[in-house]
Amino acid sequence: MKITIMLAKVLARFTDNNKEFDFELDDKNNLLSLVDSLDRKFPGLKEVLCGTEHEMVDGINIYVNGDNVRYLEGLKTTLKNGDQINIIPAAAAG
Repeated sequence: MKITIMLAKVLARFTDNNKEFDFELDDKNNLLSLVDSLDRKFPGLKEVLCGTEHEMVDGINIYVNGDNVRYLEGLKTTLKNGDQINIIPAAAAG
């Protein structure tokens, strides 16, 4: 299945500065399997998104079709063909 990935510029350093690209995902269809697949192609990306655990780090927001996955099923969120994934750092104000 084909998923469109959009990354903030600061994260595009892992993808040779590609901020938007299509990604083919095998038969596994949740966000964690996508993150694992992305990390195989772009080493180091998973650690930025999930740290050493299988949980999203506080400083990153991931959206599936505009919905923050923290309010869905987190990394267990099911994906389907044509989904659009936005991965951006969380904004902080002081």
